[in-house]
This record gives sequence, structure tokens and C-alpha cells, in this order.
Amino acid sequence: MDVITLEDVHKSYDGIPVLRGVSLHVPRGIVYGVLGPNGAGKTTLIHLLAGFLRPDRGIVRVFGDENLQQVDGRVGYVPERLRYHTHYTVREYLFYLGRFSGLAGAALRRRVGEEIEACGLTSVVNRKMSALARGMVQRVGFAQALLSQPELLLIDEPTSGLDSEGQRDIIDLIDTVRQRRCTIMVATHFLDEVDFLCDRFGILHGGRIIAEAETRALRQSSRSVVITVADLPSSTAVALSALSTAVCCNQREIILTPNTPELQAQVLRLLLDHGVSIISLAPQFHPIEEFYRSAVRGEAGRHGESDASPPPPGPSGTGDTLLRELLRREDQRTQERQTDEP
Repeated sequence: MDVITLEDVHKSYDGIPVLRGVSLHVPRGIVYGVLGPNGAGKTTLIHLLAGFLRPDRGIVRVFGDENLQQVDGRVGYVPERLRYHTHYTVREYLFYLGRFSGLAGAALRRRVGEEIEACGLTSVVNRKMSALARGMVQRVGFAQALLSQPELLLIDEPTSGLDSEGQRDIIDLIDTVRQRRCTIMVATHFLDEVDFLCDRFGILHGGRIIAEAETRALRQSSRSVVITVADLPSSTAVALSALSTAVCCNQREIILTPNTPELQAQVLRLLLDHGVSIISLAPQFHPIEEFYRSAVRGEAGRHGESDASPPPPGPSGTGDTLLRELLRREDQRTQERQTDEP
């Protein structure tokens, strides 16, 4: 059974259409990303699934039920910006919200304690909410959403407004939460979040989901990387070219097309053995960005809209650093999985 089902869902505000026929199916146990620029309607979509809004037309089902009040206790929600009473401490605030989830007594104390630890709030548990940094407030948002141990977690723009360190912390937190095997929907305009966190994603554009893809399939089919070096001796270039036909070299760059963790490791090891200074390692192009651009251009052409596509969603000014960090983690995970296999 699909956890989320949307069929031709429409939603307008004051006669201005935001969603114009969204259809979507999300199976149990995956992390699904809704990717689109600010103003695309991602928050409206999340609010429809959370039961805060009703569609003007179309069907919204969660766990197969159109009456979302019946499944309310099975759904957790992390807003983009948490609204809270400033006079509460973190612990008091979680106890306060936990009672709305039907928790009480020893069960409430146990669940609050578990989520304080799981969400990295131990050091600030007795601070007033008003004294917390933006990243810690976001962690409280996750803790409150997880108190009821939801089967579906809806997350709206989890790293919006955070610096690069805060982004990494929240991405690590979501990666930990996914180990609980609940279904997760993440609404985001950051390519990196989709790349690192999501099993599958859909592009929300023009009020509809215009394209969907499996993240791993895109990654495997199109990833190429460029390794920039200070200077590449001709003897090293010859040795690199002998590794694989996928290696292309010039004096300053080594391009791996297609890239694999094994080939990348061989190239880096050879460069280090030859004493070559490595300046950077980055994707030659971002496969999700290419998919996004292609989908938006195709949708515009079919509907006779302007050929000028909106700029693709991307990371903030620190995004290049974050992207390299995410790619490093992904390659490390792949190598670890292969090492564990018999």
C-alpha cells in the first residue's frame, strides 16, 4: 500500500492557483523528495498531507485514508520555521507538546528523554527556547515531530536559513532518522539534500509534478568528476591513462567519466604516490541539476511558456563545499557496503 496518494490535487489562494493537478504515489519505507524553487507550492503540498489544508479538487490519501484526522497520530511534521512559546525550556516545551500526542507519565518522560538524546539536545535541554540558535531550534522541531514515533514524517525545507555547518548537522540528523524505517517526505530547493537523503524525488513545477527519478539511478548513470591538481607530470598522466579508458588527463585536470568509487580511489592513490598536489575534487556536472533543467525545459515547451527556465534550485554560497562533503560521504558509504559484502 502506498503511504501517500495524491490524485489530480488542486489548491488556490484567493483565486490564484498554486497546485494545478498534482498526482503522486509514495510507497512505504522510502525517503521521497519534492524538489522545486521557493514559491513552487511545496509547503502547500506538505500542509495538505498534514491535514492543515483541504484541496479545492482532487484526492489526498495518507495510509489509504482520505479522512486525515483518522491517521493524525501516525504522521509527524517538521515545519520550516518552528513557532514556540519563548518562556519554555527545551524540556518543558517537549513535555508540553508530548501531551498533545497522548503521552503522559512515565511514557512521556521516557519518550522526551529518548528524543532529547537522539536529536542532540542534551547540552541545551534546560535553556529557554528563545535563547537557542537556529540550528538547535530545528533540532527541537525534529524532536517534537518524533515523540509519537510516527510512521510518516513530513519535513519542510529542513536546512533553510542555516550555515554550512548547520546544514551538515541537520542532514546527518535526517540520515539518522531514516534508520527508523519510517516513510519520509522532504520538501526542499537544495539539490544536495535530494542527492544525499532521498531514494526518489519529484520535481514540482507549474503546480504539478512534472518528472520523477530514482536518485541512485541518476547518480550511477551520469556522475563524472574532475580532480584538479597543481601540475601533472607526463609520466603520471601516462600511468593514469593506463588505469582505465574512463580517465582523461591534461596538465591541471583528471576527468573520470564515468566515475566509480574503485576508479576514484585508484586515481587518488596514484596521485599521492607520485607526490602530485590535489587541489579539489568535484562533480563535472550535477546529475540531478541536469535532470531538473531537462524536465523544466520540456514542460515549458509542451505548454508554450517562455523558453527562459527559472534558475535551478541549488545550494547556498557554501554549496560547493557541502556538495563535495556529501559526495565524499556517499563514496565512503559505497566502499563500506562493498567491503561488507561476501
